[in-house]
Amino acid sequence: MKRKDRIILYPEYFDSRLTRASGRRVPISISVPAPSIEELALISKRLGYEFEIEPQSAHPSNWWNKRGRILINKDDLKKNEVIKTIGRILSKARKRKKERSQ
Repeated sequence: MKRKDRIILYPEYFDSRLTRASGRRVPISISVPAPSIEELALISKRLGYEFEIEPQSAHPSNWWNKRGRILINKDDLKKNEVIKTIGRILSKARKRKKERSQ
């Protein structure tokens, strides 16, 4: 069921292990392996979005793998812009984390 008042985000949108046909929505350059719903929630909170987490939801093309989803209040936001913004921040955060651990 579509929710016109919310933007729905799945971890699959940002997963570098997936193809675009399998659900990835960001370019490979800003995707990361196995993003978690917690990472997406932290970034959404940092960006000031009002959201809720549905931890037992699954992406429709990956229905057996319940990785969760985030529902962001739409306001005047555009889904593509939100996805790319979160993808860029997630990618930078993972790179910084990797650099610190080395």
